[in-house]
Amino acid sequence: MSGGPLAGKTILVTRAKEQANDLSQLIKEQGGNAVEVPLIAFESSFSKEIGQAIRQLKDYEWLLFTSANGVRFFIDHYKTVQRNEGFPAIKIAVVGTKTEEALKSYHLRADLLPKDFVAEGLIEALSPKVKKGDRVLVARGNLGRVELIQELTQLGALVEDLPVYETIHPKTATKELEAVLNNKVKIDYVTFTSSSQVHHFMNVLLDLGKELSEVGAKIACIGPIAARTARNYGLRVEIIPHTYTIEHLVEQIILDSKEEYSK
Repeated sequence: MSGGPLAGKTILVTRAKEQANDLSQLIKEQGGNAVEVPLIAFESSFSKEIGQAIRQLKDYEWLLFTSANGVRFFIDHYKTVQRNEGFPAIKIAVVGTKTEEALKSYHLRADLLPKDFVAEGLIEALSPKVKKGDRVLVARGNLGRVELIQELTQLGALVEDLPVYETIHPKTATKELEAVLNNKVKIDYVTFTSSSQVHHFMNVLLDLGKELSEVGAKIACIGPIAARTARNYGLRVEIIPHTYTIEHLVEQIILDSKEEYSK
């Protein structure tokens, strides 16, 4: 058996396929066994509204990204519409360091990164900076929370909610999760880094006719939004890091594992 604070622990990673490896690698580095079952996937979605917003991008005061996926899909759309044209001078605000890193990968800089990596933190940080009548473009997924749009509108901003990708349920998820649950290896923790993962996890359990008690795992959520969704399903969330990153999520799982061992 490998060493490390998570040795002997099996942790279910439910992130999208292209995102799962980062979390799995952190778990493996601490000696844990990461089992990946992607419960969500992302698809690009293009519309005439996206094309129009991109062509008029210079007319906006702020461009907002709430996820790294929002950055990636928006920039892909921008390159398609504007081709070799450079990115206009516009103020950019992002939620979370991973979103900021995604922006940097395109040689763009965030003008605003709130301390709290949730929409509420972004609203609080933007409140003194957004003037009445400012045009704000929010590039995000189709399942983005409405609170951000509502609060920005109440500040007097002219907000355009622009879905640039869709979150879907992979067709293979049910069979993959069923295979894991039928395995004799005990799952110690189930990790959720978004509300969509929680929804799809519970839908799969329903499809399989299984109860969470049959899984017997502790629930670890990356932040309060995913945790609230889990609790709405009646799940007991035992782990939420103070800083909403996968690194801190793994740290909290390690602490919980140590506490469990010391009992």
